[in-house]
Amino acid sequence: MPFSALFKVFSKRTATQSKLAKPLTESFRTRVFMRCRDLFDGSNFWHEIHSKLTYLHGRSRLSNTKTDSPMIDAIAFLSGCDDVHFLDFLEYIFPTQAYFHAASRGNLVEDINEFFRQDDLPYAVTEFVWTEGKDGPYATTTLTAYPQVIRKDSEVVHSSAIEPALQLLRGSEFGAANREFLEALEDFRKSDYGDCLTKCGSAFESVLKVICARKKWAYSATDTASPLLKTVVTNAGLEPFFEQPLVLVATIRNRLSKSHGAGLNSRDVTEAKAEYAINATAAAILLLVKEAG
Repeated sequence: MPFSALFKVFSKRTATQSKLAKPLTESFRTRVFMRCRDLFDGSNFWHEIHSKLTYLHGRSRLSNTKTDSPMIDAIAFLSGCDDVHFLDFLEYIFPTQAYFHAASRGNLVEDINEFFRQDDLPYAVTEFVWTEGKDGPYATTTLTAYPQVIRKDSEVVHSSAIEPALQLLRGSEFGAANREFLEALEDFRKSDYGDCLTKCGSAFESVLKVICARKKWAYSATDTASPLLKTVVTNAGLEPFFEQPLVLVATIRNRLSKSHGAGLNSRDVTEAKAEYAINATAAAILLLVKEAG
């Protein structure tokens, strides 16, 4: 994990986010502490976490507790810190050595997401992203993204479209599309709606190219969404009328995002339009991948 990654946590990504979410509950924090106790007891886990947090906040002691114990200092701080900094802590868990030594004892991503659900909190933790490649004649698998905390702004849409899309994109061949879609979600949280539309369009095009490559359907690496979509719709046996609603993801990107200059006319990229683009992208990805088999 590069040193600069310490400063790419939830609080830094959402620094400009104005909309307040439901506050974290005391019971949620307590459950996370108890799960860490069960998984990491006897390890250097709290030393690793304490070190990351002190660098993030730029001070050697995190709390007012008079102690030389990194664990006590870290837990005292995390028990009363702002919600965004507790969410930073959740992201810091996964790149620790202690986590990888304890990974066989349970799926902490699933556990934390269950804790969120139990207290009806509008957050979720994404999965690890692994990308397959080759080193000469040998197949390789590389970890390309650690779990991140994302906001669930609509529970129904999240559970029926966004979460399944994120699960689907965990496949190694979808590594690029997964990163682009996660970046779109991150841009939305930062209220950077223009970039959000750009990343949605990129994720959509990446998925179309993966489908074509997987099914050995003829396409060019320089093809845009429209010809790619026509290829996928035709070969997957989807009714032709699906092309128009599905290409809307790319149309929104072309007309409203920052991927092209605005010229003389300013663009009105609202939160609602960006949210629609995210939901439409997730639904389109699910439909096309399933229909293409």
